[in-house]
Amino acid sequence: MNRDTVLSQQPTVTSVTAAAAGCAIVAGSLAAATAVLVVVTGVADDARGALGFGFGGVDRSLAEAMRIAIHNAKFAGGMLLCAAIAPLIPKWALLITDVALTTLLAFNAGAVGLAFGAYGQRAIAATAPHLPLEFAGLSLAGGAYVHARRQPLSSRAIGAVAGGCGVLLAIASLLETHVSMRGAR
Repeated sequence: MNRDTVLSQQPTVTSVTAAAAGCAIVAGSLAAATAVLVVVTGVADDARGALGFGFGGVDRSLAEAMRIAIHNAKFAGGMLLCAAIAPLIPKWALLITDVALTTLLAFNAGAVGLAFGAYGQRAIAATAPHLPLEFAGLSLAGGAYVHARRQPLSSRAIGAVAGGCGVLLAIASLLETHVSMRGAR
């Protein structure tokens, strides 16, 4: 039995969760590798100049939390839409979707790594309260897509994943706006 056959026989929750963990590991690894690359190559000063982060924090309001949650939900929603329509798309066209979603993951994880490499502990402290939940919410949507590439998801499963993503991203946005440590001084 090949790997895809074994994975397609797993219960949906197990399969989506395992794929989400894989997405999170890839994102975290890309962020870490980018941070190390920034430090090792000595471009942290240049990166700080290009990024220009001020670490003043974001507006501590429900409106700002909603704005952040909606922004992140657009990414999760796009991945869930791709998961929902994956069974309808020809295999060759799925490759285009794969490349687009992989590029999006690499770009976003790389941006986090760039900030971590440029600002070090200050950026890590500023994002520590919310980033793990944000990555988890987005990875859950990615896990649904990875699962749907092998086996269609029911509308109930997509709804459950969307709800889980929404909860994670909402909590992350509240933490970002109300608990963020704004970086070490």
